[in-house]
Amino acid sequence: MFFTSKSENPIGLDISDLSLKMVQLKNKGEKIKIQAIGGIHLPKGTIENGEIKKADDMISAINKILSEPKFGKFSSNEIVACLPENRTFIKLIQAGSNTDIPSFVPDEIEKHIPASADELYLDWQIIERSMQNSLVLVGAAPKTIVDQYSLLFEHMKYSILAFEIEPVAMCRSLLLEENPKFRGELNKNYVILDIGARRTNLTLYSKDTILFSISIPISGNEITNLIAERLEISHEQAEKAKIVCGLDESKAQGVIKSILSDMIASLSAKIRESIDYYNNHFSDRGPINKIILSGGGANIKNLNNILKEQTLIETVIGDPLVNINEKREFFDGVFSETHLIQGPKNKNKPIDIQGEVEQGNETSYTTSIGLALREIFNKDL
Repeated sequence: MFFTSKSENPIGLDISDLSLKMVQLKNKGEKIKIQAIGGIHLPKGTIENGEIKKADDMISAINKILSEPKFGKFSSNEIVACLPENRTFIKLIQAGSNTDIPSFVPDEIEKHIPASADELYLDWQIIERSMQNSLVLVGAAPKTIVDQYSLLFEHMKYSILAFEIEPVAMCRSLLLEENPKFRGELNKNYVILDIGARRTNLTLYSKDTILFSISIPISGNEITNLIAERLEISHEQAEKAKIVCGLDESKAQGVIKSILSDMIASLSAKIRESIDYYNNHFSDRGPINKIILSGGGANIKNLNNILKEQTLIETVIGDPLVNINEKREFFDGVFSETHLIQGPKNKNKPIDIQGEVEQGNETSYTTSIGLALREIFNKDL
């Protein structure tokens, strides 16, 4: 979506308030391979609520990833970037079969979001057309945000091939159905739950299209802060305790699971509400087949099993490499993070965990991989 062009292998750039992730892919015959991967945490205040506040820090961070990738070497000056999820909108809307879509979309979009169509860049795609109506997938983003990113990349001498809304890139990365070479039946329905540091995003994907996407006010940082507060430990140690113990009852005497139980129950309730909305408005599409977890929070131990118990729907950790032809074990070191656990400062509330712990974090690269796949998949259409 937005500002489309063509390229062989552009860089997929995932931008959030806290970090940048970059991936470049390459074609090797009929196979898709990883050419380069990189990521970096941004200095505090570089980006706030999707707006670039410190352009120089942003430019320095991008240049550092390009010069010091975690794997391979970046070789393109073309970029496909995602727009901040909390500043964008995507939804499937219904129009009459004879409706003039270019005129209909701007008027209709103002019924769904508190902004004038004149303030937005709009893009749409007709997903399905029948004698009675048309289903149109609509994406919207504020012109101020899009223009700000465009100017920054123009200043850096990079060509933006497209700006995409995050759920679109995530589906492309996580679902075989999004691959143009997929030959199976397009009859599955998914809830994709992206648990990020600042927010959780829920996307409902049905058969071969996104139906809607919503934000849930639960985040990885909020979970970490709750652990730190309850155990009176530092944010850093709370983050490590979350990673190592998570919702595993056998870890740390089940203390972390107990702390997080109410928050996870709230998350489950939000998921069920979204599924109820889906069942009430799209019942003809059939039941939800699977919940797919993504983002850094997807790796919280036992989260998938707890959500499965509470929603009664199969829940799995997403695989962002499902459409890429690489041996997974080769990239285990590239995607892993090592955490040194030394225990909390508060001796009165001990957590029995010590030593080094490795955790895979490939799910945090889901969006950047999906962005990098865009042009490769477009060539096969």
